[in-house]
Amino acid sequence: MTSVPQYPPAPVTEPGAVSRLLAGILGVIAAALVVAGTFLPIAASQVTVAGRLQSSIAITAWDRQVEAAPQIERDLFAISHVPRYGIPLTVTAVVLLVGALLAFTRFRTAARIVLITGGAAVAGAAWTMGMDVSSTLSYEQTSDNVVSHYTTGTGFWVLLGGAVVAVLVLALAAFGGGRWTTVWLPYYPVPDEPVIYSIPDPAPADTWAEPPAQGVLPEDAEAPSPPFPPQDVVPAPGVEPPGKHRDDLDM
Repeated sequence: MTSVPQYPPAPVTEPGAVSRLLAGILGVIAAALVVAGTFLPIAASQVTVAGRLQSSIAITAWDRQVEAAPQIERDLFAISHVPRYGIPLTVTAVVLLVGALLAFTRFRTAARIVLITGGAAVAGAAWTMGMDVSSTLSYEQTSDNVVSHYTTGTGFWVLLGGAVVAVLVLALAAFGGGRWTTVWLPYYPVPDEPVIYSIPDPAPADTWAEPPAQGVLPEDAEAPSPPFPPQDVVPAPGVEPPGKHRDDLDM
């Protein structure tokens, strides 16, 4: 018997594991920032006339928050609404969150696709909202009697931060650390000593020779013993010796 040491395969490191886990964690953070930012003011305006506050309005991604305004403006606000960026921002944040949660499961390919889609969608929605806020800031006006002051709110910066993190998640999912595929190889702990498997020795070559034909003895085989007793054996009384008969004459 021949003993051959066999070592179990070493555990395989999954390609892209670090980038996948990091993208999942950052995806959760980005989604939380985006959703929270929609409820905070993204822009605010104050109008003063002759040093007296005329109106003060804060705008979120869902509605207006009016602190002071003439009655005619209040009536107009009652029948109108702001651009509701909270809808696309929330939907894209949910998509990003789903991709982040999938990154911690075995569905690697689906997680990568959803993270890329959610990250790009969040960045696009935040960019569109930013263009609207930028146009609102252009109404800044200062004269002798009227001062119109427009500023960005806390929600704008929170949303901007969430969009930046979403872009980072997109980059990690698209280009970070190789393929996000599941390695379906078994894992065996490496023992302190090698495992010995016994392998039988190969059979001798002559055992594979063809057997002799039936009824034919091999050349080197000994001749079989005769079936009759030897001639020097004295027969029993009344038993004729071999080669003689009763009618033979004694000579």
